[in-house]
Amino acid sequence: MKFISFLTIISSLTASYALAAPSNLELKYFGARGAAETVRIILALANKEYKDTRFEITPGTMNAPAFLAAKESGELDMNLGRAPVLFVDGKPLGQSKAIERYLAKQFGLMGKSDFEAAQIDCIAEHCRDVKDAQMRKGFSAFNKEKSEEEKAKARKEWFDTDMPQMLSKIEKVVKMTSSKDGYAVGDRNSYADVAIFSLLKDCTMQSDQEETLKAAEACKLLMGIANRIASDDNVSKWIQERPKSMF
Repeated sequence: MKFISFLTIISSLTASYALAAPSNLELKYFGARGAAETVRIILALANKEYKDTRFEITPGTMNAPAFLAAKESGELDMNLGRAPVLFVDGKPLGQSKAIERYLAKQFGLMGKSDFEAAQIDCIAEHCRDVKDAQMRKGFSAFNKEKSEEEKAKARKEWFDTDMPQMLSKIEKVVKMTSSKDGYAVGDRNSYADVAIFSLLKDCTMQSDQEETLKAAEACKLLMGIANRIASDDNVSKWIQERPKSMF
């Protein structure tokens, strides 16, 4: 009995250490949602305070003087002179996906076991595949290599056919990994839930939002997860109060 109690205490202490959140966080990114918004959603879900430093973009241009100054100073070297960079108790961390996974682990969003963590990672990567496929389709407003007619055709193909097909495959995955409605893996909040929310209900380009929801309408499990995260008090508060931006 004493041996079991000792193991229980050690296990509890180990879990507490693994989930101990850093005391000071500062996120540096542009004055936009972009590649940093999933990070901000994770922080909102965890109700974690942090310094949200934004490199504001000069209206009518794509210039951000504060970003250039930070790059020149070496502040962004951990991400090869790019943003975002997360400072954890003063130490820098680059790459948005590495930042997301680090915070997800810190805040208990990577499941109850190593296998659940791998399942969560798997679903998050599926969501990234969808975003990457959309980018390759080439209908973004930033794409100058296609005509407007070509982009309109590609856009219709994506939202009418390609995206619904990809989402239906992720829906099948979630049927295998979820043990409770509204949760992608197991029965509690995870990084996979946030990835699904970000994909379906927090589009980088707001002009894509309506068509994205239409493409996902047959995926009841995915939409249930996205809606649950959207209705979380902390996430909802962040979305209502966050600075407005075009992308």
